[in-house]
Amino acid sequence: MTDTTDAQPAVSESSLLLFLDNLARRDGANSEFVAALDTAREVLLSELDSSGPFLTVLMRTQGRRLEPFKDALLCLAAQSSTDFEIILLAHGAEADDLVELRHAVDNQVESFRSRISIVEVEGGGRATPLNRGLSLARGRYVAVFDDDDVLFANWVEEFLIASEVGHGKLLRSIAATQNAAPETWPQGELGFRTSTWPNAAYAKSFDQLDHLDVNHSPFMSVAFPRYLFSSLGLTFDEQLDVCEDWDVILQGSLTLGVHSIDALTCIYRRWEGGSSSYTSHSREQWMRSEKRVIDRLDNAPQLLPVGQIARIRDRRVYITNNNDEAARQLHEIHISKSFRLVQRIRHILARPRQIVAGAKRRIKAL
Repeated sequence: MTDTTDAQPAVSESSLLLFLDNLARRDGANSEFVAALDTAREVLLSELDSSGPFLTVLMRTQGRRLEPFKDALLCLAAQSSTDFEIILLAHGAEADDLVELRHAVDNQVESFRSRISIVEVEGGGRATPLNRGLSLARGRYVAVFDDDDVLFANWVEEFLIASEVGHGKLLRSIAATQNAAPETWPQGELGFRTSTWPNAAYAKSFDQLDHLDVNHSPFMSVAFPRYLFSSLGLTFDEQLDVCEDWDVILQGSLTLGVHSIDALTCIYRRWEGGSSSYTSHSREQWMRSEKRVIDRLDNAPQLLPVGQIARIRDRRVYITNNNDEAARQLHEIHISKSFRLVQRIRHILARPRQIVAGAKRRIKAL
């Protein structure tokens, strides 16, 4: 019997790298074409092995929720792995709020504070500060953590471990949700309170087909290989009012695939009252953004991750069988004695109404 106690999990490469390999291994492939594929593969792999921190954390903030922001800094300061940098993107922050943000950062211990860069961003929408952050990122992977959510201490470490297995893929951990609401604390200080227990409402594993319907992955639950942006040219769409996270998750997952992490690492706060993306944007803006995301995908060829063709066939068979079963059940209802009896009763009951209606028409004709 083979001892598997110390066996390492098999490395699973990204969809793009596998696609390049499959093209290069085809019998009769042109040698110059294969050499070009090998060069492309080397460029991508070199970024995964580049120097610098493992993770760049892009944190957007407008400085309007100081206490949740302090919590967010505490979450990052408590990480079990310190192999990350933070680019704090102060987007349209008022002067007084910016002073408070800088003061909160200055109060951190030096070993943590030295890994934080504060960048002021003016104008644009939700995606604008993210593109600014990408231009400064040095990490092999990039994650977005907004200033009003919560991370557990294993967040960076789980991404780091998973990057060794999901080689070049998006990394996706499990997220919970929790309701929160702004409130005024003693001495008039603006604070907040949570109103529910955390709820692990999202699926444990990433499902590509389900994500084409709606986003099932809060932004901070996903880490993106930086080569998705630096080499493959993906950017955050600044024309989108909302859905900038769903857009990049879909494009990235269809290009590279996703490695799912079986660990709870974060809490997405759903704000009741106050301002959020759900209250600051109309239903029309949401629908317009969703359409733009899907239209972009539909107007370009896409890679499907390994295993998706079989899932599509299984889903089609399931729908077909269910439709056939529904048709069979409907036919059985129509030929049943009870249904025929009900039809006769309805006909008898409808007869007096028809007589009355006919009489009314004749009276009007007089």
